[in-house]
Amino acid sequence: MTILTFTVLLALLGGQSQEARKIPSDSVEIEARGCLKGRVFTATAPSEEERTQKSPDVTGRNFRVAAEREVMDLVKKYNGQFVEVVGVVRKASLDDQGIGMKVGGARVVIGQPGGDPTRMNSTSTAPTMATMDMVAVRLLADRCPLVQ
Repeated sequence: MTILTFTVLLALLGGQSQEARKIPSDSVEIEARGCLKGRVFTATAPSEEERTQKSPDVTGRNFRVAAEREVMDLVKKYNGQFVEVVGVVRKASLDDQGIGMKVGGARVVIGQPGGDPTRMNSTSTAPTMATMDMVAVRLLADRCPLVQ
């Protein structure tokens, strides 16, 4: 699919051109392919031509989807299918998701997150799922390649 065709799709779905849409400085726009399951988008590996785009690689990441009503109707319609999406995600959400703080190449945890280390605790802290403010979604295939 050409970039021009996708830009036209964005203009039709979003009601505005890609240049007119303001992206906050703490966020990044992502163009990715993947599967929808409910309100969760799971990104698949990009194709060769997509790797040259300036979007960050989000392969294997899950995003909770938020969008305007028209786009959410498409998300519901394309449930369980392979799609191409455009959305905005906070840069901090794309950082390594784990307990503690990343310092250099290591992760530092002070104390015991979740209490007693010998017990599985329902109050243990788990990384939260990043939210994608989806702008556009387009069906690529009826069957998701992630589901066998």
